[in-house]
Amino acid sequence: MILRAHHIGIAVEKLDQAISTYDKLFGFKATDIRNNQGKGFQLDARIMMPNRTWLHLVENWNPESRVNKFLQQHGEGLEHIALETTDIEEEVAYLRSIGVPVFEDKIFNAADGFEAFIYPDAAIGFTVELIQPHITSYYWQPEKVSNPNLLGLQHIGVAVKNVVEAANKFEKLFRIKSSDLRTDQHYGTQKDIMIEPGNDRLWLHLVESTDPENRVTQFMAQHGEGLEHLAFEVNDIRRAVKTVKKAGVSLTANKIYLDREDGFEAFVDSKNNHGVTVELIEPYITSRGYRYKVEDF
Repeated sequence: MILRAHHIGIAVEKLDQAISTYDKLFGFKATDIRNNQGKGFQLDARIMMPNRTWLHLVENWNPESRVNKFLQQHGEGLEHIALETTDIEEEVAYLRSIGVPVFEDKIFNAADGFEAFIYPDAAIGFTVELIQPHITSYYWQPEKVSNPNLLGLQHIGVAVKNVVEAANKFEKLFRIKSSDLRTDQHYGTQKDIMIEPGNDRLWLHLVESTDPENRVTQFMAQHGEGLEHLAFEVNDIRRAVKTVKKAGVSLTANKIYLDREDGFEAFVDSKNNHGVTVELIEPYITSRGYRYKVEDF
């Protein structure tokens, strides 16, 4: 059974530079910096999120590695999502039974846990790591969350050709149902749907757009389907925006957007953050995923 989104893998050219960028732009302090991974070909670090997940920043210079191949093909950016499972052998057996290929058809016994990988062509445009932690594994440590204004990683934006088909395929692979299909976004040019892996108010946000000026459409034209952005929920978006501007970085359109359904939003372009577009969001009381129920007020 899938428990949650364990971590989000981000491929970077230089780990020290990425660590500095996340600190300056968002006030996120990296921890658990390692220099002995990937058989001596990798540096990595974690940025802890409040809702039982973390960002895994990875620099890898082994030309045969998955991360380095991603860097050579796509440049820096969101490389994979890891889903924690209670029984990785059962998950892999199920995938085999429905004809879905697993990388090297094996489960790896790695430092961070028992791992298996489903590559983008078999999934919905991005690599999915299945992980079952063991005795040497990293674990979630909420005391390492460094910015008190951060409430959580709210959603992970996924650009897809067809939200319904992608959601159905994800459900077939990982047995996680989608919900809350919307077909009326951005004046009818966008459809989206939620997939909740089990974390506290975190979802995959699958987006299909027909607007040529839309950020998702432009991402699709350049990269195809895949992981498009990260959305960090904050308690005070003005405070978060001030941190970004203090670092000398301009927001997209230099503004905070007032989305009629989702909340106050501001965007940091991928070119300013190692290939990762970041959405800062302060939801309305009526927004989906809001941390309190409307009837509580």
